[in-house]
Amino acid sequence: MIIRERRKSSYMAKFVRHFRIYLKNNHPVYIVDEEGDDYFYHRTSHNKKISGKNAFCIKNNPLVNSNEAMYIEKKRQKDKKKRFSLFKLKTKKGRDISYKFIDSDFK
Repeated sequence: MIIRERRKSSYMAKFVRHFRIYLKNNHPVYIVDEEGDDYFYHRTSHNKKISGKNAFCIKNNPLVNSNEAMYIEKKRQKDKKKRFSLFKLKTKKGRDISYKFIDSDFK
């Protein structure tokens, strides 16, 4: 009985959001979830508009070696895991990268 509960809890582990490089354009993206061989992600930029639409502003950029404000696209996209870098991008210590405004649009 105890073994089954442990196995169930390991499968129910929550996905940890992070940043990776998107290999199609060599830019960082904000990965919010995974499903099988796919990642759900939001594109990032230093411009206020992405694809002609306004983006969410993150004034304190969480990525190491970047001090400019970061903008995250509102639209959630899906692509294969093989199109992303194998490593996660380093973030500054003490910065929380779970943004609630993204969750409010997608329930």
